[in-house]
Amino acid sequence: MMNDANHQMDMLTGFGPPHKPIPVAEIARAMTKASTFNNINITNSKVGVVNTGNLARINAAIEITKGQPTEEFGARLKDLTEAITNSAEGNDETKQVLAELTKAIADQVLVERSPSAAVVGALFDRLISTSAGLTTILGAAEQLKHVWQTLGLG
Repeated sequence: MMNDANHQMDMLTGFGPPHKPIPVAEIARAMTKASTFNNINITNSKVGVVNTGNLARINAAIEITKGQPTEEFGARLKDLTEAITNSAEGNDETKQVLAELTKAIADQVLVERSPSAAVVGALFDRLISTSAGLTTILGAAEQLKHVWQTLGLG
């Protein structure tokens, strides 16, 4: 409904760039596949470490990036998610927070129509500070942030 309303406003006003539509169909398609997490490799039955709803959203975000200019961001998002779920470092509560932050970043960058660089930057700052001392996860978080900055997604 929002996409339709924005499209009609764009047609009526005729000025400014057209609004970027929310990829509803892609999100829905990716979410239906999310129960198997085809994009995320979780080892040693650690799927219970983080909320599967967060994993489903992240998996959907990765799926949306395939074949798009944001594919590199999706690949680094996958690396970070796997680092969070498979790392022996950190406790389950910390990993849950890291997964929530990762999902929020993915939602902002890949789903929001006009992501706020300030919000995404703050989420990355929190992700990196929470990852301090968790070498594998911190490295993956910094790589994701670097791709975000390089692609100018903010």
